[in-house]
Amino acid sequence: MFNSSNACKWLHCVFTRISFKALGWCVLLGSVSLPAIAIQIQRIESDVFVSGDIVANDDVKLRAEFEAAPVKRLILVNSRGGHLNASLNIARWLATQPVTTLVSGPCLSACSLIFMAGKERMYATGFEPRLTVIGIHGPSLPLTGQMLPERAGEMLAFYKERMGPKYDAQLLHTALYEMKDASGFVLVREISRNPPKDRITLHCPTAGTPRWRCTEYPRLDAFTLGLVTATETVSLQLPDSMRPRMP
Repeated sequence: MFNSSNACKWLHCVFTRISFKALGWCVLLGSVSLPAIAIQIQRIESDVFVSGDIVANDDVKLRAEFEAAPVKRLILVNSRGGHLNASLNIARWLATQPVTTLVSGPCLSACSLIFMAGKERMYATGFEPRLTVIGIHGPSLPLTGQMLPERAGEMLAFYKERMGPKYDAQLLHTALYEMKDASGFVLVREISRNPPKDRITLHCPTAGTPRWRCTEYPRLDAFTLGLVTATETVSLQLPDSMRPRMP
């Protein structure tokens, strides 16, 4: 089972105005200190729930699930992201399917690419509202965390295509090219269950950036940016193995 506590602790630190330096390591694409946890897939009728890290060949695994029976909704649950090529392969293929994508809990890094592939895209219940967040940043090497700006163009093109006329070139450039290391993110939070102060989009260039030094974008949210296609949060029940278990 994918342990949700590390990602959730990190986000708690960000959203309660505490420096998140000590926990920022948990969001790296592939930190030496944090081995990838294989993707977990579970089907409930026409819903497919996916949790964990995306690793090489997971695109083949997920596509096989879609080919086994019709899928109406893909629910991304507490994912730190993962393998860029596999995630782009999933996202590009998924964009050709009439599927709705939902996010429950953190959907960070490469997970956001898969989310953006949905024809309809929304946040969902299952985690606390402030922990249900989409995190966007540029690609990096899995072992060292070294940023790879030469690969960011592929991601930028896909985000731009999926966001359509709401695409914000400045914010996406910041997210993909202006992070100081792989622990930095632009964080875009759930809308309907959060009070206005907790809907603010943030740019935190490193995991060591104190909350008060993160750049706020008070006029930008998931809907105005084109990340989600509706502001409402979808109510659903997560599989037992994917429910948050905070210590």
